Order: sequence, then C-alpha cells, then structure tokens
Amino acid sequence: MSAYKLTLFAGAAALAVALAGCGKKDDAAETSAADTQPPVAEETVIANPDAALLEMAAAHAAEVLKAAPEFATILGVSEEIAGEGYNARLGKYGFAASDEARHMNERFLQDIRGLDRDALGTQARITYDVLRDAYETGARRNQFEFGGATPWGSASPYVITQLTGAHLFLPRLLQTQQPLATKADAEAYLARLAEFGRVFDEVIESLGGDAALGVVPPYFAINGAVGSIKGFTSSEPGANPLATTFAAKLGEIEELSEDERNALNQRAVEAVDTVVYPAYARLAAALENLTEQAGREAGVWRLGDVGAEFYQHALDAYGAGGRTGDDIHALGLSEVARITAEMEAIFQAEGVTGGSVAERFEAIGARADMRYPNTDEGRAALLASLKGQVEAVMAVAPHWFGTIPKQSIEVRRIPVYEQNSAPGGYYTSPALDGSRGGVYWINLKDTADWPKHTLKTLTYHEAVPGHHFQISLEQSASLPLIRNMLGYSEFSEGWALYAEQVAAEMGMYEDDPLGNLSRLQSELFRAARLVVDSGLHHKHWTREQSIDYMQSVTGDTRASVTREIERYAVWPGQATSYKLGMLKINELRKKAEAELGDSFDIRKFHDEILMTGSMPLPVLEKKIDGWVAAKKSE
Repeated sequence: MSAYKLTLFAGAAALAVALAGCGKKDDAAETSAADTQPPVAEETVIANPDAALLEMAAAHAAEVLKAAPEFATILGVSEEIAGEGYNARLGKYGFAASDEARHMNERFLQDIRGLDRDALGTQARITYDVLRDAYETGARRNQFEFGGATPWGSASPYVITQLTGAHLFLPRLLQTQQPLATKADAEAYLARLAEFGRVFDEVIESLGGDAALGVVPPYFAINGAVGSIKGFTSSEPGANPLATTFAAKLGEIEELSEDERNALNQRAVEAVDTVVYPAYARLAAALENLTEQAGREAGVWRLGDVGAEFYQHALDAYGAGGRTGDDIHALGLSEVARITAEMEAIFQAEGVTGGSVAERFEAIGARADMRYPNTDEGRAALLASLKGQVEAVMAVAPHWFGTIPKQSIEVRRIPVYEQNSAPGGYYTSPALDGSRGGVYWINLKDTADWPKHTLKTLTYHEAVPGHHFQISLEQSASLPLIRNMLGYSEFSEGWALYAEQVAAEMGMYEDDPLGNLSRLQSELFRAARLVVDSGLHHKHWTREQSIDYMQSVTGDTRASVTREIERYAVWPGQATSYKLGMLKINELRKKAEAELGDSFDIRKFHDEILMTGSMPLPVLEKKIDGWVAAKKSE
C-alpha cells in the first residue's frame, strides 16, 4: 500500500525532530531588500499571489530537506534544494532538534497566515488549504511535549517502537535508497555510518526526556525494538548488512581500483564494529531500562489526561472531523454489523451455513477449487488472472473516470529472494520522468495464501482503480515539491478502499458472489479497525481484549491479528483513516448527487477527487463543495 509520506518522514527523523540546524531567515537582509524596492515591486507581488505562494512553499520544502537530509535522499532532490553533500549527512534527533522543528512550524504557520487566500487562483487555493491544515495540525501536535516536535502534521507519541525509529530506518535508508555509484557516493555512505553514534545518543536523549514526563512505549514495543536491535547486531561486523550491501555495490563502481575497494570495505567494517554496534548496544540498554516503567497497558489512555487529549488530536489528524472516541467506536460497531449482514446474505444465497462469518469465509478459501497449484504453472495462471482483472477495469474505466492515467501498470511477482520478508501485495508508483510505469506486486511464495475469490479485491485496491489511478493522476498534477512531501492515509487509503466499491459498481463482481464476499471482508477488516483503535486508546481495552475482538470478527490468525493490534497501539488513530476516508468520499458523492441531480457526472466527480493530489479530508470537502456550487451556477 502506498506509504504515508509525512509519517515516514517523522519516523525517519525521530518523529520529525531531525530538524535542528535549520537557519532562520536573515531578517536584516530581508528588511533591507524590502526597503530598496520601488513601489511597483510591491504591487507585482500583490498582483501575483499564486507565485508568492509557490515561492513560500518552495522555501519551506527546502528548509525541511536541509534539516532532514535523510528525507532528501528518499526524494532524490538536487543539492541546490537540499544543500551540498546532503547524502553524507544525517539530521539531528535530540532536544535541540525538537526545538527547531517547533520553531520551524511556528514560522511556516506565520508565513501562510500572511497570505491572502481570497486573492489566489483555484489550484493555488487548494495548496494553500493543504499547507495551512498541515501546519495547524503540526502546531496542535507540538503542544504535546513528548514524541518529538514536527514542522507539519502529526506522528506517533513514541520516539522508538517495534515498527519505527532510527534503529530501523537508517539501515533501510543506507541499504535501499542511499546513492552508491561513485567514489564520492562511497565516502558519503561512510560519513553517514560515522554519524550513527551521535544520532543514537540523541535518540537516547529524547527517550529519556519522554520517560521523565512519564511517556514510554508499551512493553511489547520495547521488547520488539530490543529484539530487532539484537538481531541486527548478532553477526560479525563484516557480515552485517550495512557492510555487505556496501561491498556488493562497490563491486559495481568501475572507477575504483581493487585496492581502493578493499580500503573502503575495511573502513565500513571498522565503522560497523566501532561506531554502529556500540550505538545499538547503548540504545538497547536504554530501552531495557524503561521496561518496568512501561507497564502492561497498550493504549495511549495510560498517559492520563494528556493521553486522552492526544488521542482526540490523533483522530482529528486522521480524518475524524471532531468525532470523539465514543463516536468512532459506535461508527465501527455499526459498520461491522452492516457489513456482516451483507456477507451473511451472500453466504445464505450460496448455501454456506454453520459457523461464524469469519469461519465460513476461511472455509471457502480452503476449498480445493479456490486454490491455484503451488507450482510454476499455478503461479503463471494466477498472474494471468490478475492481468485479466486489470484489463477488465481499464476497458470500462472511461465510463467512470474523465481522466485515465497515462502511466502503464504492470503485474509482477515479488522476487523470490524478497518473498520471505515481503508483504502479500503492494503497489510501487511510476517514475516521475515517465521512464517507468506503476507496478502491482504480489507475493507468490505460497499460492495457498491467495484463494481465487480474494484476488480481485487486492487488484482493485492496489492497482486499478485504486492506488495506480490515485498516485499516477497525482503525479500528472504538477504539484509543488512540498505537496509531494506530504501524504494523507485518509485520502490515499480511503480512495483505495472506495475503489473496491467502485469496482463492484463497474460490474467487476457480476456473477461472482464469492469475489464480492471478499470485497466485503476487506471492508469489514477496516471497519473492525475503528472498533479496536478506539477500544485500545479510548475505551481502555487491553491488548488481549483487542486481539480477541479483531480475530472473532475477521477470522485472521492470532499471530497476524496480534501484529495488527500492536501496530495500532503505537500509532494512535492511524488505523481509523482507511474507513474514515472511504466514508467521507461516499458522503461527498451522495451530497453531490443529491444537489446536482441529473447533471451529476461520476467521471467528473472522480476527476475532482483525484486530479489535485492527496489532501486532508476537510480540504477535500471544501474542494468538492466548491465544485458542486460552481456546477449549480452554470
């Protein structure tokens, strides 16, 4: 599934505290420049408010990327934007960094409040609304002293979890996204390895500061993080992935002599031995010292009143629109009941009786006629069926979308060497320069993981008309860089869940009731998330109570459900965003249909949703309301 970009950045830089070292504007120079401009220059700025907004947005993006060079590496921006040699630097992760992030957010918010929204053009207003919402959300997040401040948006309340933190992010960055094609790139890699000690000490500083406030990750998050650390450092330094990946990529750099390769490899192994491993050991010790303080509860409510306030903030940040934990819980229970009833009707029509909905769904998947052979021929047949599903959607897509992505979509098997650790299926976006299309990946380690009736829903979510449509059309929108740095799971995942419904409306499940059953089960899973997320963080549910409920509703294995619940525990509110996004899109559609009547065009509605990029739900609602008003006045 598409990543939530903001959270990626926040997790990468100790929840967005990698923002120290951001230079403030030179106030004296700014004043001097303003004083020397003739009156006409000021009029020009006023006459071109869209340009002023874009200039501000570019400056904000550059300031963040210079302070968080890790994020610049992910995006692959130029040194002109992110600073010379940024691939050799790491951001800061301690108290000073958090202070800088807070100050950055305050300046950004002041900057955007200084612009006149009414003077902007239609598209510029959307960017204005997106940025103002992001900065204001960041300001509300920064009222909480724990977890690290942020220049925009929200993030987890914890610096380190079993899923996020520098101990996981930095090795992944260096192994998969760090450029390594020249001798200079190799020196940059080594420079970043040398920074691990400083970075981890700053992470420990942040952990200690939060602990002094009574905020520590849940016990299972600490155990998971410590387990990852010990597993990562269990090998000899020369066998660590940071050393072996470096050595493998050096072998592809033709400009290096054998002696130079050997010397560089030795420096990498020495850095892992003397800098990286000791840093990980210090972090593991710091985490283990927090185990007793962590207690046994999982929800953020355990932090007291501030925990309750944080959860309300998190809900709003992920699309709740002011609804409380009680509201979200009731909504989830209602949706679970509705979807379960629809599934029950299909079961009855198919003559599948006896057992719970979850048990019967699982039993259908176990039938021999629902399995592809776990052979090369079976895998080829499965891939062919996915390609056919994509082609079927694209054949009728012009009746449902005014704009069809120009970028191609390809179905591929996840490589065998990756399949043990890879998820079941996901989507990777096209290259911005058009050199590569989108790819819909599926893990075929065992074809039994993919009963036939489950595949369509995966295709419609990950590929078309789900993530491929949303991301490809966003890329075609020529958005400013900062918009590509932001991401909203309530929009992207809400769209992908809505896309499953649209596929049903397009006739993709016609004469396929079991396929439609799978679509409903997918929606049921997201509805159950509303229940357990609010249960964990608002209703004071225990970890075990949440696991029991989720398993009873979905029928998934206890191991997989446990991983889900532990993820929700350390990322309050985020699990609600999928269903909240889908419900909001449907709400806006029904409202537009009611107000526009016969003039409502589903193709134009979908274009209005997709053609201006990802955005928070309040901004999306304002945009669609404006579109409806404009259509009514035509």
